[in-house]
This record gives sequence, structure tokens and C-alpha cells, in this order.
Amino acid sequence: MPDDDYLTRDMETAFPPSLVAKFSEAMRRHRLKREIVSTQIANDLVNHMGITFVQRLKESTGMSPANVAGAYVIVRDIFHLPHWFRQIEALDHQVSAQVQLELMDELMRLGRRATRWFLRSRRNEQDAARDVAHFGPHLAALGLKLDELLEGPTREGWQNRYQAYVEAGVPELLARMVAGTTHLYTLLPIIEAADVTGQSAADVAKAYFAVGSALDLPWYLQQISDLPVGNNWQAQAREAFRDDVDWQQRAITIKVLQMADAPDDMEARVALWLEQNASMADRWRAMMVEIRAASGTDYAMYAVANRELLDLAMSGQSVL
Repeated sequence: MPDDDYLTRDMETAFPPSLVAKFSEAMRRHRLKREIVSTQIANDLVNHMGITFVQRLKESTGMSPANVAGAYVIVRDIFHLPHWFRQIEALDHQVSAQVQLELMDELMRLGRRATRWFLRSRRNEQDAARDVAHFGPHLAALGLKLDELLEGPTREGWQNRYQAYVEAGVPELLARMVAGTTHLYTLLPIIEAADVTGQSAADVAKAYFAVGSALDLPWYLQQISDLPVGNNWQAQAREAFRDDVDWQQRAITIKVLQMADAPDDMEARVALWLEQNASMADRWRAMMVEIRAASGTDYAMYAVANRELLDLAMSGQSVL
């Protein structure tokens, strides 16, 4: 990992800016370059994501610590996480410590989920320079349009979180970003779906959120996130459930976008796809009714529900 040209730039964080400006090329030939790069990335990763971050992702994905660190750097840079952490730290004595911790926790959750996404979707095909250049601009453009892309209860929930942070004294831009961390994460599969369909990321985002709204997936994902964790197996199961829902929503979105002779309006297009796959769609809706009526939290129930969603996602023609 320390030999990756993109990651080598982390070496510069170990030196004063004046030295970097004058001797950056000499630094890259430093005999301890690999050790310095590794140390700087490890310090950054542990300081911002926690001491158990690498081990948790190693266990849940089967990837090496070096792979985890490499994926983290990609996520760190496409979401500009250091910038937002500095913004939160600058709020000392301006907002309560509890608010600061909550903001940091949201960023950590975004970093953890996005790193796991890159590990699962890229496996041994990581290319930091390529992925940052590809995902970064799309995320920046779509992130500014969240209020346009979100709809219904999802949009209302985002607005409520944003308003609560602003009222607590958090600057508007930071409040906007942190309130939307869950939706910023979903932009990763949206961008990937745009690559598959050849359509604009903005259009794919509209379809993706329309699919989620029609199938009540935001609510369902929140129920999964609220599952209590009593051991490591349950922690991994909860993460796997969320990953599966992300994949299935992406798969349905691609199928909706690839429909022939379908209306341009995304909500109408999604409704037509569900009508064409009415049998499986009805089974999913019935499952949602059962989950809403159920008392307690049963992991088996969500395993069965995820299977129903997978069957719906596999309805009709192949995605690829």
C-alpha cells in the first residue's frame, strides 16, 4: 500500500508545508518513505475511525488490513472527511460536547459503511487515484441536490435532522452534510448504477430514491439498524442485512431504468415495474405489514424479509 503513488501524498502530512513546497520530490525518495506513509495513514485512520475499525472490517469482509486502509483513504478523500472533522473540532465551547460527539459519530458511521462498500464492490481491484477521481465529483454534485432528490418521509427526516443541528448552533453547511450522511452513502451505489446504465447520476438518483420510497426501504433499513447487537455474529448479520438491501435496491433501480417504452416520470416508471412484477411486489408489501405488526426484534424475521426483497429484485430480466 505505501508504494501507491496516490497514497504517498499522505507522507506530506508529516512535514511542515514549507518543507513540502521545497522538497516534495526528495521526500518521495526518502529511505523511510514507506514507514512514514504507513504511520500517517494509520494515525489518521485510528484517530478518526477508532481503534477497532480495521479489525471489524477485516472480520466482516475477509479483506486484509492493508485493503481496509486503502479503501478508507478513498472514502476519506471522496467525502472530504478530515475537513468535516476539523469543522466539528472548531465548535469547541460553541456547541455542547454531546452535539459534537453526535456529529463525529455520524461521520464515523458514514466512513465505516462507505469503506465496507468499497471493500465489497472492489475487492482486489482498488485503485485510489481512479476511484477518487471518478466518485469525488459525482458525490460533490449530487450532495448539493439532496433536498431536490429526496422525497416524502425521507426528505422530511433529513430536514428535521438538519434543522435540529442548526438550532443547536451547528453551521448550516456542516449541519446539511451531517444530516444527510445516510443518503450520501447511498450515492455510491447510485453512481455505480449510473455507470451500468449510461444514464446521468442525477436521473439514477431520482430512480433510486423513488424505488426506496415505493418499497418503504428507508423505514425497513432503519429497523435493521435498530436491531440490538449482543455478540459479534449479530453485528456481522446486521451489516450483511444492510449490504443486501443496498444491493437489491440498486438492482431494482437498474431494471427500472432499463425498461423499454416506460414513462419518463420516475414514480410512474417505478409503479409500472412493480405492476409488471405484482406477485413478488405484493409478497414484499405483505412482509412489511407483518414486520410493522411484530413485537420484539428477531434476526430470523429480517433474514426472511431480505430473501423476499431478493426475489423481487430478481424478478424480470437480468440486470446485466
